[in-house]
Amino acid sequence: MAEKLTFHFEGALADAHRMNFYESARFQYAAARLMVKLAQFRSKGKFVKKISARSNINIQLVSQSDGSFNINIEDPGQPDDDKEFVKISLSDLIAYVSERIVEKLDVSVLAENLIPNSLSVEDHDIDPDQLTEVDQLIDSYLSDSALLASLPAEIRELVKRRVAESHREKRMSENEAAISKIDYDSGQKLIAMAAPLLSEMAQTALRRSADSFEITSSIDGQTKTILFLDQNMAKDIETATVDEAITPLLGDVIQFNKDNGWGKVKIEEGLKTLNFSIPYDKLSELKQTLIDNMKKDLVYLQTYQVRDRSLDVTRLIVVGILPTPEV
Repeated sequence: MAEKLTFHFEGALADAHRMNFYESARFQYAAARLMVKLAQFRSKGKFVKKISARSNINIQLVSQSDGSFNINIEDPGQPDDDKEFVKISLSDLIAYVSERIVEKLDVSVLAENLIPNSLSVEDHDIDPDQLTEVDQLIDSYLSDSALLASLPAEIRELVKRRVAESHREKRMSENEAAISKIDYDSGQKLIAMAAPLLSEMAQTALRRSADSFEITSSIDGQTKTILFLDQNMAKDIETATVDEAITPLLGDVIQFNKDNGWGKVKIEEGLKTLNFSIPYDKLSELKQTLIDNMKKDLVYLQTYQVRDRSLDVTRLIVVGILPTPEV
């Protein structure tokens, strides 16, 4: 089944239906390489370093319609045979890599702005009912463009970020069986390939041409957001690197949202606190084990460490939980 993907830009030049030619060309080059390599990976479980006429995939640029600024492409879909490495859409692969590259939103920040006085001052946490209320409020903003436009720009971007996250979460849940075929080694190669390309796509377009960037997917007339990035998020991706090897860490998990996988953990004998996230395709497998282990003083987490340019660890991606060692 054919899927249309749209790269949508807002703010700056994009609002006047313009983009800087060089920046847009660099964006399209990075995006084209990413899409072709994702399609190769979907088919064979691997991708080539250099794209040639022989290894190129038939993804086509579609003429654009008026908007802030859209670049439309169309993936014809996968053949109906059993030779494909994984049966999955390109947008689902974008969701897979985004879950591991883009830091999750602390939904309590959004709740503070949409539901005043809703959070516990003591633990600054959000419960599942409040998360549901936040998402219901977001739905009301999405159905009323004037209401959404009335929000301060910063809150409006948080709403869009949460929408993209929730759509990714649903995709990860619906495609859990297919995603499980992506093993450790191939998944790491996929992340290592996709991270710099996503960074290049965002950084080039979000200099002068636009203030924010979205990827949406449309199948059978239903359009969903897969990824939302603003300039700050794009800078985080540009400066962050994800370790290739898993690092086990003992830590005191002080916050955990079982609905979206975001949390906080104290490490180094409580001297350092880091945000962590569990990719949504791993959440159903890990959340109860994590909740059970939180009753202990320390939880033994299997993590990928995310580092800044100084190689300092800034956040964690949790992919497993080991039995806590006996002291």
